[in-house]
Amino acid sequence: MIENLINGLKGQLTGELQSKFNLQPDTANKSVDLAKDNVVGELKQRASSGEMGGLMDVLKGRKAPDDSSATNSIINKYVSDLTTRLGIPESVAKQVAPFAIKFIMQKIGGQASAGNISEGDLLGGLIGGGLKDKLGKGLGGLFK
Repeated sequence: MIENLINGLKGQLTGELQSKFNLQPDTANKSVDLAKDNVVGELKQRASSGEMGGLMDVLKGRKAPDDSSATNSIINKYVSDLTTRLGIPESVAKQVAPFAIKFIMQKIGGQASAGNISEGDLLGGLIGGGLKDKLGKGLGGLFK
């Protein structure tokens, strides 16, 4: 569910990254894919470990992304990925990362606040993926 929401924002966010940070179209596009991977990865990790409390408040639009340790964790990892995987200078990555991650989190929160997605939609996709990964590893890859 969250991956679909982020994919729906991709064009808009890619355009923002190009205009605000002068990223080339291909780099901006890859940056959005990396942002999605970082957001989804962190959310799945937290969902599977039961650490969703404050993060659900952000996803449901009741808490600002700046007030979440999960958001900050995503941003820090994303800065590293932008520099190491895409070769974006660290000074630029430190501007792109907070913008892109907060953009995504605010858009998801807006959809939840508007009633377009439910907590079950958010948790279902996250926990389902997290549990599938754990089961796959724990049972010799049977569910992969």
